[in-house]
Amino acid sequence: MTELALRALRKTYTGRGRAAVEAVRSIDVELRSGELLGLLGPSGCGKSTTLRMIAGLETVTGGDILIGGSSVVALPARQRSIGVAFENYALYPPLTIAENLGFGLAARGGCGRAEIRRRVAEMAERIGITELLDARPAGLSSGQKQRVALARALIRVPDVLLLDEPLSHLDAAQRDTTRRELKRIQRDSGHTAILVTHDQEEALSLADRIAVMRDGEIQQLGTPEEIYDCPANLFVADFVGEPAINLLPGTADGAGGVRLSDSVRVPVPHRIAAGRAVVLGIRPEDVCLDDTGARARVAAHEPLLESGIATLSLDGVAEPLVVVTGPEVRLDRDDTVRITADPQHIHVFDAQTGDALR
Repeated sequence: MTELALRALRKTYTGRGRAAVEAVRSIDVELRSGELLGLLGPSGCGKSTTLRMIAGLETVTGGDILIGGSSVVALPARQRSIGVAFENYALYPPLTIAENLGFGLAARGGCGRAEIRRRVAEMAERIGITELLDARPAGLSSGQKQRVALARALIRVPDVLLLDEPLSHLDAAQRDTTRRELKRIQRDSGHTAILVTHDQEEALSLADRIAVMRDGEIQQLGTPEEIYDCPANLFVADFVGEPAINLLPGTADGAGGVRLSDSVRVPVPHRIAAGRAVVLGIRPEDVCLDDTGARARVAAHEPLLESGIATLSLDGVAEPLVVVTGPEVRLDRDDTVRITADPQHIHVFDAQTGDALR
């Protein structure tokens, strides 16, 4: 197992007659041996560019990449002990699965045919694809192709494993199954790994820590629980969570509350200077239907068997409030309900900067 460190890592694209584009801006992250870090963010945020720089597929504009304490920035991709599972699988169509797995070992040399066959068989059994070794990629499902791509990355016994949107082409059922397999394989192998994804569920379920990225910068780095329960700013709060967090603008009253309208006041965890413009973040699952709470009108209710999602309207508040309800709840449009929220589960953000107020 090997540590991985990114030190002030930057990537700037330049072109004739075009303004420079900063794709990655001073990324600083250290991964422990065996840790899986999720790079989570929307398309174009710099996560795949970061992955490609680590793999040696993109030149580095500035900063350093250290594997096991040694810089690899000057090394070509083939000399870095890194395995990559690409988003598009990148399997060789004319070759059997066994030949796909053994191709890299044969190309690099140092392994005889018998050793390659042994390692291919061992890896196939470990990943659960032994029955596929004589098949060709065209006859495989998306989930099977993904397992083959992962096996090919692991067969090199790399110091670092890079996973680029590994589940993006799978349907919902395949994604759930492959995600569980991927987590088991990474834990069993003990590889230090980076997972690039725009899927929050994927990151929250697989990663030991998550770096939420936006415009080439890390907005917050922490455990899944820290990212979800203590978002650093409005972007992180809004990006992570399904259904999405409720974001309600208001004004602090200086007495431990925030006014959302003349008739709606929400208690918050700490006092904020009177008159300060803030945004309250309330997750839908943290709102409870309660006979003693504030009055709200039902705009819509979706019963989803295991739970429900209600969209409510608060008096004088323009933004709707989304609430997760119990499976037994049935609401009709224009029904009146009362709601409460635990102040300790309410997030407060500065309206100008978007930063969380602690």
